[in-house]
Amino acid sequence: MARKSARAAAVQMVYENMLGGDGGEETLRGLIEFTPEEGDEEYISSLVQGVEEHAGELDADIEKCLKGWTLDRIAKVDRAVLRVAAYEMCRQRETPDAVVINEAVALAQRFDSPTAAKFVNGVLSTLLSARNQEEHA
Repeated sequence: MARKSARAAAVQMVYENMLGGDGGEETLRGLIEFTPEEGDEEYISSLVQGVEEHAGELDADIEKCLKGWTLDRIAKVDRAVLRVAAYEMCRQRETPDAVVINEAVALAQRFDSPTAAKFVNGVLSTLLSARNQEEHA
């Protein structure tokens, strides 16, 4: 599975967690089309666990980037996409930011709509700018 597919699986698992499910092994094997390749399960697990452990901080970072919105107004699926991308951009930092943003936009379009994709792009671009300003301050 490519990282792109692994991110999609992670978003689906985070989304399930947000809806009260456990987003665990059963989801990965039963609900998501998943054929693991070497390292995929560890990568997905690191994203899902990282989002879970840092959810409050990620939400605060995301909320700072919202203009005229509050976090609770954002569709849960879009919040799941934003959380996974924000975790990768701000905490994990293994993947180039442009790749994270592009794939998050594609996931928002896949799981929601073109309008959601534009929204996700704007929020993540603002988050990236804020992070870069903090690092250079």
